[in-house]
Amino acid sequence: MKKPIRLSIQFLVLSLLTFAMIGTFVGSTISSILVSKNNLEKNYLIENQYYAQKLASTTDSLFENMIKTLTMESEEEEYSTADSKEIYEEVKQTLESTTFFNSVVFVDQTGSIVVSAPNRELEGTKSNRIGAKEALKKKVPLISEPYVAMTGKLILLVSVPVFDDSGAYKGFIGGTIHLHEENSLTRVLGQHPKHENDSYVYVVDSKGNIIYHPDKDRINDSAKENKAVQQVLKGNNGSLEVINTQGIKTLAGYASSTSKWGIVSQTPKKAVMEPTIEMAKQVSFIAIPFMIFVFVLTFAMFKKIVNPIRSLALYAKQITLDPSVPTPRIPGWYFELMELKRAILKNVDFYEKKLTYVESESNLDPLTGYYNRRSLEKKISHLGMYSIVLFDIDRFKTVNDQFGHQVGDEVLTYISELAKKETRESDLCFRIGGEEFLIVLPETDLALAQTIAERIRKIAEAKISPTGKPITISMGIGNLPTTASDFTELFKVTDQALYKAKEEGRNRVVIANRLNKNKN
Repeated sequence: MKKPIRLSIQFLVLSLLTFAMIGTFVGSTISSILVSKNNLEKNYLIENQYYAQKLASTTDSLFENMIKTLTMESEEEEYSTADSKEIYEEVKQTLESTTFFNSVVFVDQTGSIVVSAPNRELEGTKSNRIGAKEALKKKVPLISEPYVAMTGKLILLVSVPVFDDSGAYKGFIGGTIHLHEENSLTRVLGQHPKHENDSYVYVVDSKGNIIYHPDKDRINDSAKENKAVQQVLKGNNGSLEVINTQGIKTLAGYASSTSKWGIVSQTPKKAVMEPTIEMAKQVSFIAIPFMIFVFVLTFAMFKKIVNPIRSLALYAKQITLDPSVPTPRIPGWYFELMELKRAILKNVDFYEKKLTYVESESNLDPLTGYYNRRSLEKKISHLGMYSIVLFDIDRFKTVNDQFGHQVGDEVLTYISELAKKETRESDLCFRIGGEEFLIVLPETDLALAQTIAERIRKIAEAKISPTGKPITISMGIGNLPTTASDFTELFKVTDQALYKAKEEGRNRVVIANRLNKNKN
């Protein structure tokens, strides 16, 4: 007959203790990794969208300056003369005085290249490429689509028409940007701040063809199959996870420029795992020695508990064979068992608090300290009657454009602190968008909500902000159940009220109207 397996209480309890500690550690580590990974991916999407929009704005400004430079140059008297030597000196000076162009040409009204700098070999030839034909035909400042020039290189032509004093058209002065060479675009677009994690920026023209890429071999390739490119060609700005044309999963932000180009800033998704793994290592380096220490201490305490029990068990076994076996001394052990339980619970509690801390951090906006949108539903689910105040900062984009994003962040912090001071301890504050905030006022009717909102608005318009002058806010307010029957409807009509406040001139509070759900 097979001998039954007998497990000692020491083995069982120590096994349970080991499983509990390792399981808690593994669970908390995995949870931390997942939360960190998700947050990093969201941050990369936001950062890449912001950077693409910033580069789109910078690129637009660059071309505006090019047009202005050429416009000023077109007003020089030399272009109304037939002296090609004087015109050449003027064109050469234009090329050397800026870093905008790889070459500058003056083409007369017949399409002949009068002068070109720095390469004069093209002088006297006909400029019959797409960019030149369009400039001669339209006679207005133009930025051409990329095309293959007479030199066989892919270029952009920035052109401005030239008229004499009587208004007669004399031709155009044009600056070229050679896309396969070092140029003003590469100097602007090639400064992506996160190259260490393989992030990069590329630009497509209105047809989806690449006109700038860190890898020059990719220039003129089609990227129309890329979902981010498809969105940006529609004039949209945003971010999403895409698989690029090389089959790599990326976190892409995209923005369109006024020149109908699309700028995409993207980071390989695998780059997110490196800081996540590093975070997991740091947690392990701190937690594992502590776990070992606790385990050794607990084992020593447990031995003191088990040894008397084992002595008693041996005594019970031997007493049937030898009545003379002395009775072992069994100390009171209930207190020691409670201490063992406390030691286990202390370690479990330690890791549970670590998990709770990670989850709590994921529900807070790191800039303002407000709750973020993902925690909204959970926070309001138990509320009965309440009012909400939805507001955002008027002309916040202008703040970022004029003062920079650091001051923009200071304004967000300033407004959030200002609003927080005017709320009660029971009120809930959320940041639900870039500059959009939501305050939930439990057990508060519309009248009191309006009073609170007006107080916040008036303080904001009177107080000096980090920009050196007051910042105004527009606000919509609503109430459940007065304005709507559920939160989704309430948020919708209050958002409409906020939009109405914007339309009516900003810096005001508008009360939401109930949606009409009656059907004919």
